[in-house]
Amino acid sequence: MAKMNTNEVSKAKPKSQEGWRETIKTVIYAVLIALVIRTVAYEPFNIPSGSMLPTLLIGDYVFVAKYPYGFSKHSMPLSPPLFSGRINESPVKRGDIAGFKLPADNST
Repeated sequence: MAKMNTNEVSKAKPKSQEGWRETIKTVIYAVLIALVIRTVAYEPFNIPSGSMLPTLLIGDYVFVAKYPYGFSKHSMPLSPPLFSGRINESPVKRGDIAGFKLPADNST
């Protein structure tokens, strides 16, 4: 059996630490990209009721594009008061399905 001297052991250790750092960086980048996409472009929603039957069934999941009707402060997490109204607003067209979040309280 071959013995490893202390130089070989010390060289092997940083590679495993570097591997963990790369994995953590990759996970952080993936989470940040997912948050940006979910905040700006698309968000998944669940159909909670039968109001869209027979086109959409109860429990169906749909991806809602956020950009066609513009952005408001409510399009972002925690609703920061950065601006009022909508940016890049466009009218709703016939046949469009509008997705919205049910407000937790009745003040919205």
